[in-house]
Amino acid sequence: MKHTLFLALLAFVLTGCTDEETTAPTTAVTVTDAQLYQLTMSTHKAAFYKNSTDTIPGNSGAAHAGKVLVWYNAKAKEQLDANGKVKSSAAFADSSLIVKEIFNTSGTKLYYAIMFKLSSASNKGAGDWVWSELNADGSAFISAADKGTICGPCHSTGIAYTRMNDAHP
Repeated sequence: MKHTLFLALLAFVLTGCTDEETTAPTTAVTVTDAQLYQLTMSTHKAAFYKNSTDTIPGNSGAAHAGKVLVWYNAKAKEQLDANGKVKSSAAFADSSLIVKEIFNTSGTKLYYAIMFKLSSASNKGAGDWVWSELNADGSAFISAADKGTICGPCHSTGIAYTRMNDAHP
């Protein structure tokens, strides 16, 4: 059952990466940390923040310190402007995936901060996002089961719950 649910969720996200119109599942689903990790590993990195694959300094003293690389799947990319920044009027659609890869100063990947938009998720948090922070090996240290209670308050001040534009102008 879990395997079937993951395959259905993966198919939903991957079809969301095409130009075709997609709709979210109408019944509530629970998105697991393992599913988010698999999406992070298998989904095409369609766009990078500021159109750059270079890491940038994280927020010293904030949740995501070190060096960061932020990428968006094709659905989320629709809300970026020509400079690769989030549009001020952004409204991310279901199946949007935003991944922030966090590295230490020597370049070793430490963890992923993941935002996955799914309005039908039973574990969605603020803004209909499913939030998770996963170690580089995929193990959770902030679980999607927490419904973004740790992430949402800080992100509420950003555009559509994203913080890249104000944290990294």
